[in-house]
Amino acid sequence: MFNQTFKLTTLAIATSLLAACGGGGGGGSSEAPFAPKTISGTAVDFYVAGADVDFTNPACQEAYPDLKTDENGKFTFNTTENCQETGFIITGGIDTVTKLPFDGQLKVKEINYQANSTNEIVASPLTTLQAELPDAEFKAILTNLGFANDKNGQGITDITTFDPITEGSNQQKAAVFILQQILTQLENAGLTTTEAAKSVQTTIATTPLLTGSGVDSAVITTIFNNAATSSPSLQAEIQANQTKVENVTTTINTSLTTAGSSTLEQYLAGNPTIVSEIQEQVTPALYNNFEIAGYNITSIINSDNTQRLAINKTSIDSLAQVKFNLNKAATGTDSIKLGFQATAAIGQNGQPETLTAYISEVNVSFDNTTAINKIIIPAGTIIEIETTLANAPKGSFEVAEDTEFLGDSIALTDLVAAFPILSQPYNNYKNLIVSSNQVNAEVSVFVAPTTYPVSATLGLNLGTFGLPNKAATVFSGFTSTGYFVIQ
Repeated sequence: MFNQTFKLTTLAIATSLLAACGGGGGGGSSEAPFAPKTISGTAVDFYVAGADVDFTNPACQEAYPDLKTDENGKFTFNTTENCQETGFIITGGIDTVTKLPFDGQLKVKEINYQANSTNEIVASPLTTLQAELPDAEFKAILTNLGFANDKNGQGITDITTFDPITEGSNQQKAAVFILQQILTQLENAGLTTTEAAKSVQTTIATTPLLTGSGVDSAVITTIFNNAATSSPSLQAEIQANQTKVENVTTTINTSLTTAGSSTLEQYLAGNPTIVSEIQEQVTPALYNNFEIAGYNITSIINSDNTQRLAINKTSIDSLAQVKFNLNKAATGTDSIKLGFQATAAIGQNGQPETLTAYISEVNVSFDNTTAINKIIIPAGTIIEIETTLANAPKGSFEVAEDTEFLGDSIALTDLVAAFPILSQPYNNYKNLIVSSNQVNAEVSVFVAPTTYPVSATLGLNLGTFGLPNKAATVFSGFTSTGYFVIQ
């Protein structure tokens, strides 16, 4: 009796354990395995290219440490078991319409993307306000911000999936751009993002931002006055930046009335003089001249495969040399990313050989001048040179200490001289060209400044630079290609 009872009890326990573990009959667990989900994101001021996308979830940040927006302001990532819920902070990059360096930040509140029904996320000044304000306060101001409905009159139910560029009216696009200017300029004056958002909320709670003719300049004035009242020690800085936003608002409103049937971004893209005016209203100076290999940017842009610019072999080092000038004297510094890519075809039907160089940071200073008066490669800068030449090593170097260079232009040959580890791939490439009778070369330069904008009137395009299989080197910058014949 005891043995039978013991056996039955043991069997019952074993059966219950198998059931709890999903065992028995090999049925396995009823819980479905984790399936990653691809999330597509967009950064909007207008679209922001080459911006850093940082996650508030450390596991996501560890999985995607170098995530950036592409030349259209887009990015993607996959959820993981440890990266399902996260918020975002997006910084840096270049506004694709105004060509202004993006020196503000876009925030998105934490969302569980694995459980969410959508696969999309849009980071905009609207989501920044949403992330910084209590939910009730944010919802209360959406109508006065001008975002109760999209351009088709449909109600906007989720601001984190609303893309003002594709779904918004011209007035809504103007409101988004001006909102970001308000937040950025208040932060530049010394306010925190939360304080800047609160200044917007306090005013917009009772007064609509948009009127029939565009953004209400009087509302801009009130927002800045409220901010100055709340932070009297920053009053001078706030008032100075207030003027910038008021001037930009006037220009944007004029563009709204003259754009006709064009979208606002199309109209501005077709009117570089207006964009340059916006740039000048926000920043103290612009880069209005570039030289590559001693040629001005107009000559570079006008060159092509049938109209090549002549370079003597004795001046071969100038191919990887770039010079910047401001439109007016300024006192300040700028941090610039640089990329060079030269492709040389030796002889009539020669095999093209490529030299690519990346410099993660170049600091240039202006001392009440229009020309660079100091160039420093700071400690921690990554410099890389790669070439397609057989048996040529790749040069990779992290600068150990601040290194200063003389002159008003940045030349790859100067870096090679300062850091010998870079010399062999560069010299191998240079010697190949010098030893040949005639060489056709195309040289592309990529420049991404962070303080002074590149004048829209130069007509430079935005492009993406990056070394293969090295995500950290990827950036969006202004680019142009010069076509040269080397004799």
